Amino acid sequence: MARTPEGWHVYQDPRSGVHQARFTHEGRRYSVSTGERDPVPAAKEAARIYAEVVSGGRSPGKALIVPAGKALDEVAALWLADIEPSLDPQTFGLYQDTYVATHFTPFFGTIDQLTTVGAEDYITLRLREVGRETLKKELSVLRQLAQWSYRRGFLTGMPEIETPGRRVLGHVQAASRKRKFLVFTAEEMEDILVKLPEYARSKRSGARFPVRSRFVLAWEYALRPETLNRLSVPEHYRPGSAILTITDEIDKCRYGRDLEVTPSARKALDSVCPAKGIIFGAHDFRILLRAAARAAGIDAHRANRISDYDFRHSRLTHLGRVTSNLAGLMYLAGHKQPATTAKYMHPDKAAADDVLQAVAAAGTSKSRPRSGREGEVAKLRSASSHPNSRSSPPKSRGVAQRQGKVGPPPRAATTKRVGLANDKSMGGLISTSADPRRSDTGK
Repeated sequence: MARTPEGWHVYQDPRSGVHQARFTHEGRRYSVSTGERDPVPAAKEAARIYAEVVSGGRSPGKALIVPAGKALDEVAALWLADIEPSLDPQTFGLYQDTYVATHFTPFFGTIDQLTTVGAEDYITLRLREVGRETLKKELSVLRQLAQWSYRRGFLTGMPEIETPGRRVLGHVQAASRKRKFLVFTAEEMEDILVKLPEYARSKRSGARFPVRSRFVLAWEYALRPETLNRLSVPEHYRPGSAILTITDEIDKCRYGRDLEVTPSARKALDSVCPAKGIIFGAHDFRILLRAAARAAGIDAHRANRISDYDFRHSRLTHLGRVTSNLAGLMYLAGHKQPATTAKYMHPDKAAADDVLQAVAAAGTSKSRPRSGREGEVAKLRSASSHPNSRSSPPKSRGVAQRQGKVGPPPRAATTKRVGLANDKSMGGLISTSADPRRSDTGK
């Protein structure tokens, strides 16, 4: 578009479609958004902006005064263009297509309707349609849009957008999909892995893709399905390498880390690794997983509901039982907060059975033969407390010392008693050396 006599011209941003007024005044270059996609209104707005700057009514950095009734989708387009470089494509599409286009624009219509009362009305309406957790995500995005709009003059005041209390449930879907993840034991997962096919074919393209090796890796490292889908050669792994690299770009929490390649992981990776490119890719594994679960003898309820994410949950639950190394577990899971890892520690019947077995073993420990220090202390206790003991009644400490028959107090025996008293577990007196169930791996 040719430069106008007034000295400004209009440029359309290819990302958002919004026109910008560009001109030079007093040696300074200006590029100011008009907030318009239509060329005619954009030209009028550009003329107003130019006149405001030349007359001194608008200083560099001063917020643009936007007329009332500005369409929210146009303001949101400017906001999305600003934040696009900081978001991955999937998140940007979610913001643009779901939050702005589907929810915010139809409800508010214009930016001046985004007020505290307007936000309260939006929350009330959405709670009739979705649950609290879903609404929390929407409100987080709405706050970002409101803050950006307020700082740039599109809003005269910052609206208060409060998250509903924890007791608020919202709408619960009557026929919702899987609500919680299932937990399988290590033995069950091993049986499922054996029943999975090595490869399967895509129904759309007919191309082969690896199956079993993918879930071997999922079980070994408890990786998220999205991370597994994006693993590639040579960015994350090379055949024969000792390290599997998880980069920030393929991790949900942007937690890049290096994982040592175990023998089973190396066997799985090297068997399917291409010369270059994606190793596994994104596919629908539900039918394959459910068929393998049924073949492995899993009960029908869980076999018909198993998903690829259950491998991560089950693995982290299993590792939480066999190790107390929280820092290592957080690193493996890609968590930065201990509270996040704690959510994967599900109540487990097998763990409860172990507790009951420990109680039973502690209850029978009194009747089993004792040896070592524990046996010596038991003899001392028995000799001092038995009514028919041959030993004479104990004398006072002062009398015994004057007769020269008793020396200083036996500190060694007292030490033994204290040491054994500290080994009490589940109501019984259990020696560490005599209990074969206790080992370094369970500490």
